[in-house]
Amino acid sequence: MDLGLADDAGKPLTSGARTSAAELRATLRFQLDFVAQGSAGSPFIGPAQALQCADEGTKGLKSEVTEVVLTSTGLFNGRAAGQSLNSFVSCSVENSRAEFPLSQLPDSLKTKTWQLYRLNSSIVLRISPKPADNARQQFQIRLRLANAQELTQSTPDVIWN
Repeated sequence: MDLGLADDAGKPLTSGARTSAAELRATLRFQLDFVAQGSAGSPFIGPAQALQCADEGTKGLKSEVTEVVLTSTGLFNGRAAGQSLNSFVSCSVENSRAEFPLSQLPDSLKTKTWQLYRLNSSIVLRISPKPADNARQQFQIRLRLANAQELTQSTPDVIWN
């Protein structure tokens, strides 16, 4: 997975960047490898011979995401470094106005709608409000999978004025 960071106007933030934005947006994008590929043959012959596979991604993730947690290396509005910041984060899918809490992301990833239409879309994490107690932040997202595997990714460290 890739994790980028930008200010509220969409300007990408690199390591050591300073921003006074009211909120930050982290963009999470999955890099997917399909276990099986969809059939490219005739739509009439495949089903008759039981050889046609489901389209790529329609069977869901090989191991479901069970938990998503966003943390920071700095104090963030009273939360110690390394503690969950999920209550400060709302999610949306790229180019969608519908937002939902980060805690609902694992359930969202299980839906057929997600699998069919959003597998290649970015997830936008809106982080707000700006922390009052510490300016330097580096965010880390951790995804726990049903098979006990954990995936982590970090943003560049930024100075949030």
